[in-house]
Amino acid sequence: MREDDWQYFHDPEFVQLLKEYEEAQDQGRRLYLDADELTDIAEYYMLNHEEKKADAAIRLATELHPESVDPQVFLARQQMFHDNIDEAFRICDAIVDQQDQEVAFLKAELYLRQDKANEASQLFHDTFKNITEERDLFLYDAAGLFLDYAQWEQAKEWAELLVRQFPDSQKGQYLMADVHFSMGENEQAIETLNKLLDRNPYHTEAWNLLAEAQLANEQYQEALESTEYVLAIQSDNRQALINKAHSLFHLDQPEEAHNIYRQLIQTDSHDETLYYFDSLCLSNLERFEEAAEAIRQAEVEARDMSVEQFNIYLQKAYVESKLHNLDNAISALKQARDAQTPDVPFEFHLLLGQIYLENGEDEEAEEAFVQAFSESKDQCKTLLLIGIAFGETMHYEQSAQILKALLDNFGTDEGHEAIPYLAYCHYQLQNHNEFLHYLRLATAANRETTQYLFSPVYPNIQPEEYYNYAFHALYGRFPEKDE
Repeated sequence: MREDDWQYFHDPEFVQLLKEYEEAQDQGRRLYLDADELTDIAEYYMLNHEEKKADAAIRLATELHPESVDPQVFLARQQMFHDNIDEAFRICDAIVDQQDQEVAFLKAELYLRQDKANEASQLFHDTFKNITEERDLFLYDAAGLFLDYAQWEQAKEWAELLVRQFPDSQKGQYLMADVHFSMGENEQAIETLNKLLDRNPYHTEAWNLLAEAQLANEQYQEALESTEYVLAIQSDNRQALINKAHSLFHLDQPEEAHNIYRQLIQTDSHDETLYYFDSLCLSNLERFEEAAEAIRQAEVEARDMSVEQFNIYLQKAYVESKLHNLDNAISALKQARDAQTPDVPFEFHLLLGQIYLENGEDEEAEEAFVQAFSESKDQCKTLLLIGIAFGETMHYEQSAQILKALLDNFGTDEGHEAIPYLAYCHYQLQNHNEFLHYLRLATAANRETTQYLFSPVYPNIQPEEYYNYAFHALYGRFPEKDE
């Protein structure tokens, strides 16, 4: 659902309309409303998974307004969502006013459901020739429909047409940024959004999209700052709260992120992604029982239809393994594999190895890790993750060997991420010389990882001082300048 649709259903005028309709329903009264009002109510119910209520609203609309376009379009789209494409076309063709733009958009969407993007685009071109009013709105909606169906090139074509013909359109600039972001062109999206925000610093949707692009670019602090601009304008903005939670999670503040996810779940208990991300937070907090319950709820709400299905099953496998439910973990991992068919990424075998390792099946773990390494396109990173997996399961000797091999093969420039973990392994193994050697290099290699690993050992001390305190703990004095 696009954000402007969500905002409309929270508009005070719609909220009041819905209240009046529901009061009439409760009292058994037949309330007269316009066709578009009843269709909006039906769409609201559909988006909230209340199909029976949606059917009642649209039935009233068709009874009161039998030739109106909006209810017929809703009925056709309802059939479309149930994959009854032929029936949807039949309803569409029976609409009296075939010149209505909503009919064109309905037909275009039906074409897209059949993977006929060119036919949809041609239909829009034919329709656009005869439009004399609100041409910018038509272009915006056309590009948006292609965007919704991940038809990036067509979306870009129509967005560029909108920007060319209406260069001052803020909606056009926002849409162009959305297209860039959807195509993975994050820098272009950020540049476009910053120009738009220079013109209109109160454009909450632009701030939200900017935060999403920054998150995709791993600019977590910048994303957090962008969300704060939105929340200063609208404290309950749902997308801003989601982006803030994501930012906090990546900034190693899982407790704060968890609190926001739970707040959001209270307002929308059917969004599986909220449960999924909340489970990640709880896992980071090592609250694995709660994490398991959250991911089970994500699985229930996803109903095998979510784009996050693969990740939900992976997280379920991870949490069940942490709880030492080996059979459940392996079963969830198989579900992940089935959801990803035919392309099973190397992460599958990586997690399989970690699960076996956590549950004492060392030989099976090694086989899975070998397969993950052979299938990976980034063998340095994969070797790092394998080494970390051995360390997390307290196989410190094996972890140190793997991480040292990584440095030997890839060098400190490419393999610098391994250095803090090597320091930690040797700390656990009480190999003092190796521990000090790698700890001295760790902060420069990765300050955040070093702090994450050693802050429990050296609380309230900056990572730059860890080496000095470690040296003092071993030798009873602080190191000289060259030690």
